[in-house]
Amino acid sequence: MTSPRTTNLSLVDTDPAELAVDAIVIGVHSQTGEQGATSGLAGTLLLASGGESIAAAFDGKLTETLALLGATGGPGEVIKLATLGTVTAPLVAAVGLGPEPSGAAPAPETLRRAAGCGDPGP
Repeated sequence: MTSPRTTNLSLVDTDPAELAVDAIVIGVHSQTGEQGATSGLAGTLLLASGGESIAAAFDGKLTETLALLGATGGPGEVIKLATLGTVTAPLVAAVGLGPEPSGAAPAPETLRRAAGCGDPGP
């Protein structure tokens, strides 16, 4: 009999691009036709707050790359991306948060659900 798999989540105030972890989970909002959306294929994606250093490590092409992989930013969506050494972690998991909230941050329920979806697995 195998033992149950455990996922450990940590919240830290450190640059995520420098963390020695198995995966970095970032949030992505869906965004259509609003000012401030990135152009081209990534026009429907908006990186959630906190992922800026990860985007910079991908030379500003993170949302474009995620869009090419089929990301829409819809709630419950998970897109995995190998970092190929751009950051310390070998994997980025982009979790869809739905439309960008009008307030300062997504609703707690949205984040709770995204945390359940963001388990990058083995």
